[in-house]
Amino acid sequence: MKKLTWLLSAVLFVAACSPQVYPLHLGVRQPSESGLTLVGKTASIVYMDGNNQVDSLFDRQVASALARALEADYFNGQEVIGLSRIASPDSVGTDLMHNLVMETGGDVIFLLNSSLGALDMQANKPVSGATSVDSAYVAVATMPVQTHLYVYDSMDKDEVKLHKGKAILKLNVFNSGITSEDGLKTLAMAQVPDYAEEVGDRISRRFLSTWSNESFSFYYFEDYSSESWFTPLQHAADEEYAKAIDGWALMVKEGSSIKRACACFNIAQTFFLMGDYKLSARWLDEAEKLENLSQAPALRKRLVVRLEK
Repeated sequence: MKKLTWLLSAVLFVAACSPQVYPLHLGVRQPSESGLTLVGKTASIVYMDGNNQVDSLFDRQVASALARALEADYFNGQEVIGLSRIASPDSVGTDLMHNLVMETGGDVIFLLNSSLGALDMQANKPVSGATSVDSAYVAVATMPVQTHLYVYDSMDKDEVKLHKGKAILKLNVFNSGITSEDGLKTLAMAQVPDYAEEVGDRISRRFLSTWSNESFSFYYFEDYSSESWFTPLQHAADEEYAKAIDGWALMVKEGSSIKRACACFNIAQTFFLMGDYKLSARWLDEAEKLENLSQAPALRKRLVVRLEK
């Protein structure tokens, strides 16, 4: 937690009724490695029915792991990403994605299909220092997995992007040493869904936000209302942006024109930090309608760059 230090030199001190500026170095959310961002959007993950029950269970668990990772990054861990499944389509294109947007209500659709390869069972070998008869031997099995993840963002270009991935599952099958080969394969297949979370986490990395550290300026006042300004500023320093906005929102319709403008500006700055550039621009417009603020041009320049992408 960053602790704000309020140090004002005699040279910089101004009248209590005038706004003062406090700089903060904060993390700025950037688009993911794939170029996708879920800020201000809803999302749904759809997985295809596999060739067998194991394939379908595996894909459901991969989808669940992907949803959890995205929810942790974009939605503060709230369970807001819906999961559903469909029969494997003949082809994947924009028409299918349009239908999924309508059916699921998601602005962004992730359509997942995994293909589990043949199980390669290696020799059953004794375990050194085994403490149980049932785990006195271990057979190592490997299984290749290919994933196809189709991504459609209805708020961006009308196109479907395909992300492919490969992995090799390594399964350690502990047994008593008298289990048949078919029995070992059955035990190995039962472990396959347990590895789905690792695959889901690996897939998610290309869609999680990237971050940069930049300097931002916020307005505050040192008068009878100082606590009302410092509290949301502390929330911003702690990157608790929703709380910061709630604090400044209380001052948007009260007080002098300059105070209302500064509150609007602080909200605009905070929405920028949250990655919601359209809302940031709207609040900056409101601030500039009220007053000509010295910090507004810098934020406007940042917004122009982001909104042009």
